[in-house]
Amino acid sequence: MRPFEVKFDFPVASSNLKISLNATAKLHHSEPYFVVHNFYLADNKNDRSHHSMLPDQEIKRIKRDGSFAWVHKDSEKESELSLAIGAGLETILSKEELDKLI
Repeated sequence: MRPFEVKFDFPVASSNLKISLNATAKLHHSEPYFVVHNFYLADNKNDRSHHSMLPDQEIKRIKRDGSFAWVHKDSEKESELSLAIGAGLETILSKEELDKLI
């Protein structure tokens, strides 16, 4: 799978304020997880020569207590950021692609 753009809304500090972001996601195959990088404001599409707004993120989909969760690869803990990116990935990936991630 080639790198692709993912769009998601990131909640700011557990508030009702959300920032729409775009980033580039790439699937790492040996242990399926996504490296997500190059975060930028969604309404700033013409300026991709900027520095990323966030550091690279490594997230993966796991099954926990009978449901799926998007967590950070190393800690296996959820955050508002991992959940937001995961929700964006779920809008792009097919059910078959998602099922291969477990």
